[in-house]
Amino acid sequence: MSFISCKKKEIKEAAWHNPLTIGFIKIACDENFKTLMNAEINAFEAHSNYQAIITPTYTNETQAIRLLIEDSVNFALVTRDLNSRERAEFEKGSLRLQKHLIAFDGIALITNKSNPDSIIGLPTLEKILTGEIKEWSQVNSDSHLGTIRAIFDNKESGILRYAIDSIIGGVSLSPNIYALNNNLEVIEKVAEMPNAIGLIGFNALSSETNTASIELRNKIQLVRLSKEANATMQNSYLPYAGDIMQENYPLWRPVYVLLSDPKSGLASGLSVFLSHDVGQKVILQSGLLPVTAPQNRDVYIMNEYPK
Repeated sequence: MSFISCKKKEIKEAAWHNPLTIGFIKIACDENFKTLMNAEINAFEAHSNYQAIITPTYTNETQAIRLLIEDSVNFALVTRDLNSRERAEFEKGSLRLQKHLIAFDGIALITNKSNPDSIIGLPTLEKILTGEIKEWSQVNSDSHLGTIRAIFDNKESGILRYAIDSIIGGVSLSPNIYALNNNLEVIEKVAEMPNAIGLIGFNALSSETNTASIELRNKIQLVRLSKEANATMQNSYLPYAGDIMQENYPLWRPVYVLLSDPKSGLASGLSVFLSHDVGQKVILQSGLLPVTAPQNRDVYIMNEYPK
């Protein structure tokens, strides 16, 4: 206990001299990016010779932004800017908001391993989400899986918001849409239900070095998605970084750091780290597309996950 107390005192004293890489902070992060953020924190803490201690709160996108507005954290990793209501509330506190684009993430479609339909067209997905298509037999006349159950991670998640805003254009969702609590629950439910289709952040499945990601990926089937109604193996893709870069895979979204750090402390240092060199390499290794990505698509072509 005495050693820990002395170590904390040393870190606090050192933070006066190098506030960008030394100290203690709490951050908020969309739980879709838990795998990525854990890897980034480990890399950043090692980079600072373990003089930085970062405690993340993994939650839904709405709550992550709420923590930033309430000044409970100075750093939030999410997939959108503040809306007009949130911005007005934030500015009451006389704080200045910075937004830094750090990556692009694919939204993965997953189905049960027993489902023979592993390729789908975006127009078909739109009809599933609005309820125009309710049965798997409307997708494949030979299917006997019955009613399609579409599952999201959380009713306040960025993925559900993206589906409403960017996939179905703001119209009403199908009554066969269900929201759980997180990505893990979606994966487990899809693994149990032959008639389910889930939408999750690809980051939960994309890491080749994370044992948990590999185990989760083995439980379900990744669905290839085409922009065309007549989806084929040749015109459909998976949410790999290379096909997001080439805009072949249609469901992708930006990933931002929202920063409120007037003293330019450790939160700012972490943001800079994510935007450059090592932080961007961690993003690539986690299966997302970094903003400083190599323009040579061969870096990503492997029909597997980036190494």
